[in-house]
Amino acid sequence: MFMAILLSLVGVFALTADSRAQERRTFKPGEKVETGGGMFAEILSCRGAGENEECEIQYYRGDDKESIPRWENTFFLRTAEERVLEYKRRQTEAQPASVVAPNPPAHTDDVNKPAIKDETTATCAFGAPPGDASKNAKASEGLFKRKIYDRYNVYANGSTTAPLRVGITFVSFQVSKPFINVVRVDRVVGAYRVNDAAPVNATIYPVISKHVVCEEYRDRTLRKQVENKYACFKNKDGEWVCGADGIPKTTQIN
Repeated sequence: MFMAILLSLVGVFALTADSRAQERRTFKPGEKVETGGGMFAEILSCRGAGENEECEIQYYRGDDKESIPRWENTFFLRTAEERVLEYKRRQTEAQPASVVAPNPPAHTDDVNKPAIKDETTATCAFGAPPGDASKNAKASEGLFKRKIYDRYNVYANGSTTAPLRVGITFVSFQVSKPFINVVRVDRVVGAYRVNDAAPVNATIYPVISKHVVCEEYRDRTLRKQVENKYACFKNKDGEWVCGADGIPKTTQIN
């Protein structure tokens, strides 16, 4: 009788383990996995199986590469992805869909014009969005638009492959309720910040932006539409920054 019970338990365990293996998240080359803190990993290739499965990945922060490709066990990738998905689920349950950020700008210039209905016909408005963008500036829609513009403008130096100048026309812009970048402890991965790029206790303003980027070269002007999420906060030096917090969706217009 004992042996029969033991064999039954072994069979149940084997079926459970097999079921878990079948349900295990698999990664494919070319796939991009959000890992938190404005970073995501692009899967280059994978090898092995089960607990020994590992993938060669290239980390990105927004559009910029972080370090060089390296091999990591897929357990860490799954853990990071599950942590991001769980955090987003809790944020959705705890926060209203959209809240305007405090201290909106008082001016009525181009920054606050109504959203453009047809982005394919948007004109190229070169030059930085107006308003205060210093350390002492208060959180506002205008400030965040300026910081997103600065991300593009830093590459406009007229070199061989870089544009002479850039301009941004915002099609839609949404600022959600801010939150504090606290430290949390996970029994598997240990202590981590909600946003790895921001300092501890920094106030983070989530932004969703859809905008047209104009890049002027010596012989032509190119336009592309970009949709992405951003996390705006003060960095360790007290400067306002808006880092990409997702994978951008880019559509070339011309």
